Amino acid sequence: MRLLIVIFLFTTSRHLYAQETAPFYFNKGFNYLIVDKQESINYFSQSIAKDPNFSLAYYYRGLANYKLGKYEHAISDFEKALATDENMTKCYIYIGFAQQQLNNNTKALASFESYLQNQKQISSSDHLVLAKSKAANGDDEGALIEYQLALDETTSEEQLYHLFLAMYDENNFLEASKLINQIIQINPSFYGYYLHKGKVELNAKKYDSALKNFNFALGLNPDVADTYFMKANTLDTLQRLDEALINYSSAIQLNPTDGSYYSKRGNTKMALGNRNGACLDWTIAGELGYYADFDKIKTVCEKTIIKNK
Repeated sequence: MRLLIVIFLFTTSRHLYAQETAPFYFNKGFNYLIVDKQESINYFSQSIAKDPNFSLAYYYRGLANYKLGKYEHAISDFEKALATDENMTKCYIYIGFAQQQLNNNTKALASFESYLQNQKQISSSDHLVLAKSKAANGDDEGALIEYQLALDETTSEEQLYHLFLAMYDENNFLEASKLINQIIQINPSFYGYYLHKGKVELNAKKYDSALKNFNFALGLNPDVADTYFMKANTLDTLQRLDEALINYSSAIQLNPTDGSYYSKRGNTKMALGNRNGACLDWTIAGELGYYADFDKIKTVCEKTIIKNK
């Protein structure tokens, strides 16, 4: 009987020891990856302790660290995964994302480029990631090229929108207009696209078309301050001052903390002969940190006060 117990204990201990392997702890970590990322990190660490060259354990521990916001730890894990297996090129993408979270845009771009250099086929999503990274590094020309390459492969709403923003920032309103029209064809129910289209038309001095798009945007969503503000700007340009005043006031009602709204409404009030109302709006604009028209406090308002005395 004693011999049987000894044999049983020996067999059990061997079985338990056999379980305590790198793959065993890796599987435990993988199973915990969704429900408890910190616990999964603990198991991946035990797996790595058993096998310091276990590249997948580094990779998934990196993912867990990334999800927990531990970006420096994540970068270290992804780099170790690459060091143990150079074919794990997906690590470059996550290193880039982590570097972006740490505001290291130059390092992020280098990681994304390393990823693309190791890809036989580059997808539209890859081009889009690189485009955003180049834009963050101030390389607008490079970003435009990447956006265009993404579009050459497949056209999506997101890709068109980013290309539109790039064209708009470059003051290329002709191309921006074409792109926003394509986007509206894909998604005709989002108010923001009509707001953007109105801005393009306003910059192109197509005022009636701009007003039409701002009104359409308001029809889809009447609670957006910027739409009223842009509509008011257009009406101001057309010298429809009473209508402009109403729309500036609507913008302020929805967003009373934007100094530019008060400043522009002050200009309109002044044009309508309401000097005191204008001075009050310019003062509020200054208090909110918007000083574009603040000099008028001295040139207009203080002279008015002295004159009244």
